[in-house]
Amino acid sequence: MKAVILAGGEGRRLRPISAGLPKSMVPLLDRPVLEHIIALLQRHGITDLALALRAMPRTVESWFGDGSGLGVKLTYFVEREPLGTAGSVKGCMSWLGEEDFLVLHGDIVTGIDLTEAAGFHRASRGDATLVLSRCGAPPAYSQVLTGDDGRVQSIVDQPAWSQVLTDTVSTGICFLTAKAMAEVPEGTPYDFDRDLFPKLLEGGGTLCGYTAPGFWRDIGDCGAYLDCAAQVLSGRTGLDLGLPLRAPGIWAAEEPPADVTLVPPCWIGPGVTLGAGSLLGPHAVLGRGSSVGRRSLVQRSVLMEEARVGDGCTLYGAVLCRGASAGRGAVLNEGAVLGSGSSAGAESILMERVKVWPGLRVRDEARLTASLVAGGASEGVSFGDGGVIRGTLEGGISPALLLAIGGSLGGGGRVGLGASGESCARMLARCAASGAAAAGAEVFLHDGTCPAAGAWAAERYALPASLFVEQVGERLFLHFFDRRGLPFSRSRQRRLEGALLRGEVHRAAAERVGAGEHLSAIPAAMPADAARRARYGRGPLTPVAVSAPGTTAADRILAAALEELGCVVLRKRTTGVPGFAAGYGGLRLWAWDEEGRTLPPERLLALVSLIELENGGGRVALPAGSPAAIEALAGGREGAVLSLGRDGPEAQELYAALPSLRDAAFAAARICVRLGRTGERLATLAARVPPFVVLRREVPLRRGRGEVMHDLAQRLGGEAGQGVRVSGREGVAWLSPLSRRSALLVSAEAASMEAAEELCTRCVQEVLRTDRRP
Repeated sequence: MKAVILAGGEGRRLRPISAGLPKSMVPLLDRPVLEHIIALLQRHGITDLALALRAMPRTVESWFGDGSGLGVKLTYFVEREPLGTAGSVKGCMSWLGEEDFLVLHGDIVTGIDLTEAAGFHRASRGDATLVLSRCGAPPAYSQVLTGDDGRVQSIVDQPAWSQVLTDTVSTGICFLTAKAMAEVPEGTPYDFDRDLFPKLLEGGGTLCGYTAPGFWRDIGDCGAYLDCAAQVLSGRTGLDLGLPLRAPGIWAAEEPPADVTLVPPCWIGPGVTLGAGSLLGPHAVLGRGSSVGRRSLVQRSVLMEEARVGDGCTLYGAVLCRGASAGRGAVLNEGAVLGSGSSAGAESILMERVKVWPGLRVRDEARLTASLVAGGASEGVSFGDGGVIRGTLEGGISPALLLAIGGSLGGGGRVGLGASGESCARMLARCAASGAAAAGAEVFLHDGTCPAAGAWAAERYALPASLFVEQVGERLFLHFFDRRGLPFSRSRQRRLEGALLRGEVHRAAAERVGAGEHLSAIPAAMPADAARRARYGRGPLTPVAVSAPGTTAADRILAAALEELGCVVLRKRTTGVPGFAAGYGGLRLWAWDEEGRTLPPERLLALVSLIELENGGGRVALPAGSPAAIEALAGGREGAVLSLGRDGPEAQELYAALPSLRDAAFAAARICVRLGRTGERLATLAARVPPFVVLRREVPLRRGRGEVMHDLAQRLGGEAGQGVRVSGREGVAWLSPLSRRSALLVSAEAASMEAAEELCTRCVQEVLRTDRRP
């Protein structure tokens, strides 16, 4: 069997470790990661190999030559333009011929039994077989669901945590047939997980999944690289460590000196110098020619070739790239990285996850809290539930971060920015504006003072990227919107996270710094638009008396929208009059009917959906986990209710076209138009929606979220992008992971509070039982 190794990646998320190197050439135990992969293939009798290259191909070719030194035969294919994973392999088909072949990535560390996986592929007689692994971080990879027969049921590429249904992911290793590759177009960017495999599923192809035992992980970022090094020393990967075993768990080219304390496992390459009184390990890797000074501590860290650690240093969870140095008394905390040739001065401190780019120097006695990047500084951040970055000014949402965010967003050419009225939020928005302008973007600062206004401005002016900074007391919320006014997609969130982590901040020449423009009167233009788009049918609208007593910026926009419709708006809560209030910065609507009964956001979403089904276009698109009662309102009409997690671009476009489903002012206006057209009372209209109650509970977990979801889905069933759905006589419940902590969210919907309580309790108990199973 032949094999193709995809080794063309630049390794941007792995910088500064991969700076100046193709990702597959990053050293692990003094050998490129790609060399370990070639050795794995050779051990399984696969020796006719193709390397698909793009980034710095000469670096790879000059190292490996024809492959004879490793007992294999290498053929090189070099891309001029990126063609994706499937497109890269398509370019090798003239060499591969008609026989089945193996594809794998050159940036993985694994001990998977390829011989056993190949046997499964031959027995399954599938068009393609994906090699799968159980993984604790499913959102980083493609989630794959399989049936009991091994047939793949669905693939979700890099799901959000709320979409995670299993911890079984694609390793990027797959067995393919010429029949499957016939579906891949020539010379066109095409991906396996996003394009080919979904096409095979839709077209009735035989796509199988083999869940392999054994260690697997890619070296996607600095943390993953360090973890892989630790796992190699722990013996989980089966890699050849290439050095004599001097003592249990101690591999060393020479006998270590007696005045050094070694805590296994440790790997000490040739020519390493160790100072008296130093303590190494556990999980310490010291590359060729590196050195550690006297009385230094090096634990769970990697020193690459010629890296130097001075006297009295402390390293825990750090990486020093080739030729990097830590001066006397320096402290490098968990996740710190010194790029090739960089240095940390004497008595300096690098805090957690701080990275120093190649050739840069941290001054003596400095305390570095943000990465030192050529061209600027940046900090790693992550999106939480709802696509929002949360924090405080002291807890990470700093001016430097906003400057970097602006610089990253500025690559799109036009950026919208807004902030709530507090001084801190406005200051941070100005920082982001400076970063975007420095990147050459045209910056649109608007006077909307709530997140809903930021979303509306993004849609109104078709801004490729828009940021709204919201402040609630000490807490800060960063909302990101695309040109449709929708939150950033998960793929776009990941791109921004990665750009910030790598310090990829755009900078323009001085003469190309972007201009700024102020967009004023958003608080007046948005209500007018909400009133205009809420109307349907012809003829006059009977004025409706409503109350809108709220005092927030979002409440004022809501009240203004209803006044634009001609409603009589009372600014206090009044008996016998329906009322509305904006929540979550105007992104959700609350209401109460003429009798004072509260209508929560879930019920109002169902009510607005009813109006769209009856008086609008007859179709709605809703986020996963929306009330099941809405499906009943559609009367069984196929395609009337689409799901954002299930129905792809069609659902996204429909959702974008219906702001009443996600904006308080638009929703209130739409409801009041219906009341004005029909003369109904809000209580009467609300009674059209079947009664239901939604309860939510968070369940902390001991095991991994993906692992627990996998076990739940196996027993209870689940749908990709939708979570686990439990239907019972009481009602319906959804189980989905939270993104910010190791917990599941249980949402139970039933006709009464008692039934919802019963269903919610039953589901919580099921989650706890599953979590406690060995």
